[in-house]
Amino acid sequence: MAEALHPEAGEAISRLRSPFCPGLMLEVCPTREAEALRDSIQLGAAEGLSADSLVEWMIAGHGEEYRAWPKRSGAGLLAWVAPPLALLMGLAVVVVVLRRLMGRETGVAGSGGLSDEEQARLDEAMAELEAMEDMQ
Repeated sequence: MAEALHPEAGEAISRLRSPFCPGLMLEVCPTREAEALRDSIQLGAAEGLSADSLVEWMIAGHGEEYRAWPKRSGAGLLAWVAPPLALLMGLAVVVVVLRRLMGRETGVAGSGGLSDEEQARLDEAMAELEAMEDMQ
């Protein structure tokens, strides 16, 4: 039966991607290497290391790309700020474009509609269409 994870080890493992299984988190990677890494993290937690220390230890040995969540400081802060900022900017662009389109529509409708000549041509075309429908 598997030993229960130390809480600090469990937290650290849940914050790391596996260097041995591309695209998988460390906690679900089935390789022996991942199991050994989880055991090392468990031993570190049992010796009193915090989850943050364990994550930094693993990142130091394998690389920053295995951090599941970017840091909330330095360059990692950009990863937390950029997506919501891009979403807000996109929403602002949509609002501006829609307002301009709505302004054009009201401008055309407010210009008085069709001239007398255009209205006469439209009436004539409608009469021809009705005559053609009556023939069928």
